Amino acid sequence: MHRWLVLCFILWHLCTATVATAQSLLTFTLDFENFPDNVAIGEYSGVRFGAGWRFGDIRSGRYNAPFPDTCPDFGGTCAFFINGYGFGRVSGSGTGMIFLPAGVLSFNIYVSTSDILRVTATASDGTVIATAEVLPNILTGRLDQVTFSAPAGKTITVIEVSGPKDTWLIDDVQYVVDPALGARPARLVLAQRVNDVVAPGEVFSLDVVLENYGRGPALEATIELPFADNELMLLDARTSRPDVWVSDVQPGLITIRTGALASVRDLVTITIRFRVREESFPGVLLGRVARFWYRDATNTFGRGQSNLPYTTVGTSPERTSWRTPTITITGQTLTYAAEGFAPGEPVGIWYNPPAGAPPVTVTTVRADGDGKVSGQFSLQGMQLGDYSLVLFSHHSQQTFLGAFSR
Repeated sequence: MHRWLVLCFILWHLCTATVATAQSLLTFTLDFENFPDNVAIGEYSGVRFGAGWRFGDIRSGRYNAPFPDTCPDFGGTCAFFINGYGFGRVSGSGTGMIFLPAGVLSFNIYVSTSDILRVTATASDGTVIATAEVLPNILTGRLDQVTFSAPAGKTITVIEVSGPKDTWLIDDVQYVVDPALGARPARLVLAQRVNDVVAPGEVFSLDVVLENYGRGPALEATIELPFADNELMLLDARTSRPDVWVSDVQPGLITIRTGALASVRDLVTITIRFRVREESFPGVLLGRVARFWYRDATNTFGRGQSNLPYTTVGTSPERTSWRTPTITITGQTLTYAAEGFAPGEPVGIWYNPPAGAPPVTVTTVRADGDGKVSGQFSLQGMQLGDYSLVLFSHHSQQTFLGAFSR
């Protein structure tokens, strides 16, 4: 009996270990949808694209691809084919480089091309894992698939897509990551976008942005968003992708769960609509601080919180999102400080010179753990006149505007 129990335990351990290993792998998909046509692709869902990459949208009418379902400008026959409206392409060159995050075990790509296309996967040690050729497939109404799998002990770090000229496109890229390889931490920022004053009876939207700017993927996250239940009626919520959903609603509390977030600037947005109760009084602050928890390859209980949105009940058009930074000038050095941002969110800083001259970029930084930003820059060589200093937070979209003179 004892041997039987030991055998059962061993079998159970092996099975659960296999399941746990399988569950630890993360799959990320890049569908290229909902981006403006011809905009450069930089960081996208944890992947870094090299020079020349552009988002494409067939709804622009610039491509020989089906929109809405025919190609009237090309004799009624569509040459290229995509899944949806968006795709990726390389402008001005036949070659594009794709740089993957750490721990990629497999990579999959769909291609539509008018010339022979070569796709190459390279490992972290510089060796070529595999090369595949895609034959011309225009006028076929299909995308051809290329899949690479890393051999044991290696991961895929670079994909090169190469043709004689830029007469091809890609769609529905997918890659699988083992987060334990490299074991880099995620770093999450949760921001609530500030609304102006809202009137009793008015419907308004609150945008909640969750971004992972760390070097490792986040496996999952939970957001708890309080709201003023006695002042607001919850109407509905919309998420930017299917693996983000509202998992629970209690009086005064919304719980949101997410799937995995890829490393390096992957983000999701949740738009929640409320109606302000008719009996609400002017001056009441509606915003609440949201909190979140997440798990990554190095941490099973990461946590953080959002900024406090300064949305108030009222009837005037006052813009509560415009505030003033602290500015101090000592000699030829200007020091600035502001607070109220979401911890970790990026904040762009620039100044507007006098006489309508173009803005001058100072820097872009991330707010610290308390939602504060501070720094300094030299005034040496600046012309005399009145200037304005601007701090703009990318996610909560708060604008701090302060004046200074030379």
